[in-house]
Amino acid sequence: MRSLVRTADEYFDQLDADRRAPLLRLRKLIFGIWPSIVEDMDREMPTYHLEGRTLCALSNQKNFMVLYIIPHDLLNAFKKDLLIFDRGRSCIRFKRLEPETFDLFDRIIKYTGSQMHESRFGEVRTRRQPTRVM
Repeated sequence: MRSLVRTADEYFDQLDADRRAPLLRLRKLIFGIWPSIVEDMDREMPTYHLEGRTLCALSNQKNFMVLYIIPHDLLNAFKKDLLIFDRGRSCIRFKRLEPETFDLFDRIIKYTGSQMHESRFGEVRTRRQPTRVM
């Protein structure tokens, strides 16, 4: 079933408090590091674009929360730090936002944003049009 939320604010508002707080904390971190970042709802989740390139996204899933790093090849710099996480090619799954996890995400977001020009995967994208049925 497709989500009917149109904005990131609506997305965060519909979450349970135990999920909303850590994801909003990450959102605040992203805006704190990159004040000029643009937020939209690409692929039905809050997505963040830096200088026209997709940097990251946040998501709430059934059993965990996710930080997606779109230029995922840059995550190789954090290979040892990420060994303890359940992760995919571009996603880092977590159940709680522990202080160590928050600090790691802070370093990852700073690094990947500053090195996006080196990535093979942070391509410039045009913003997709919403595919919601009214």
